[in-house]
Amino acid sequence: SSTPASERRWAFLNVPDSDAETSSISSMMSMYSETGDYGNARVSGEILLNISYSYKTGALNVLVKECHNLATGDERRQRTDYVKTYLLPDMSRQSKRKTSIKANSINPVFNENLRYVISHSQLETRTLQVSVWHHDRFGHNSFLGEVELTFDSWQFDSQIDEWFGLQPKLESSVDAAMQYKGELTVVLKYIPAEKNLMLPLDQVQKKGFLKGKKKSTFTPPKGGMVELLVKGAKNLTAVKSGGTSDPFVKSYLLPDSQKSTKHKTAVERRTVNPHWNHTFTYCGLQPGDLNNVCLELTVWDKEALASNVFLGGVRLGATSYGNQVDWMDSYGEEQRLWQRMIENPEVPQECTLMLRSSM
Repeated sequence: SSTPASERRWAFLNVPDSDAETSSISSMMSMYSETGDYGNARVSGEILLNISYSYKTGALNVLVKECHNLATGDERRQRTDYVKTYLLPDMSRQSKRKTSIKANSINPVFNENLRYVISHSQLETRTLQVSVWHHDRFGHNSFLGEVELTFDSWQFDSQIDEWFGLQPKLESSVDAAMQYKGELTVVLKYIPAEKNLMLPLDQVQKKGFLKGKKKSTFTPPKGGMVELLVKGAKNLTAVKSGGTSDPFVKSYLLPDSQKSTKHKTAVERRTVNPHWNHTFTYCGLQPGDLNNVCLELTVWDKEALASNVFLGGVRLGATSYGNQVDWMDSYGEEQRLWQRMIENPEVPQECTLMLRSSM
């Protein structure tokens, strides 16, 4: 679904004063400031990379070794080239890495390592974009070519130098930047019924199990409990003046036609990188129920005098039923996180998930 013009206005015109809270906006401005020379760029040459992953440190290492036979561009300008990388679809400032600038060569040698700390399971959902640029101190940087590498089937065991031919600008890169809504970090844990000795009564009351019942005769629902810790998010879309938002998270355990499982975090003010550290609990769940429910989390910007603004969301569940049930459409890391929770009861499962642009 396309972003309304009123929301795009905030996202692209309100340039923030500070980098600390506004990476998603400033990176968008940075990215599109470089698009002027994409269409006219003459692309040639190749780049030599050595890509490895350290399971010990949980880091992707991109060793940029050298480029060969780069496009010459404007002969009147001194050659000053550099390499830039992103882990798509994240095109925020936190995802950007750059080499130093090398002068006076169409075959620049860098030998510089660009490092990303990221779990291997997350890495399988990302695409490494490596682009080469001519640096212009007094004008627009010129695009010299790029290559995009996916990691879903990458063989990290063989650490070899490999040449990659540079390509013209790929449309998918711009699409990814426009669709990227930030990331949400959560911790899931399932506590089986036999271990669930103390149900949190305040959470049970919120869920509506006490409606029409006296507390003295109330019997808590039997079964296990899913515990969800919403830790925080990063690179959320800024929709307010000054390049910030007032984000909060709302959740439902689906199916829930009565909205009795609704939970909300507090609102974090003036940030696109909020930290909530808020725990939700969902009671009365037998192990077999976990294959037939879906935990929906949505992130919103709080508006005082208007409707809240949707910033993104995720759905956590075991199986995707396609069109049979529209809310049972978990995929990728959303599915894997839920499955790990089922297979490892009582063990917290932490994961950072990319927010969907629509639900």
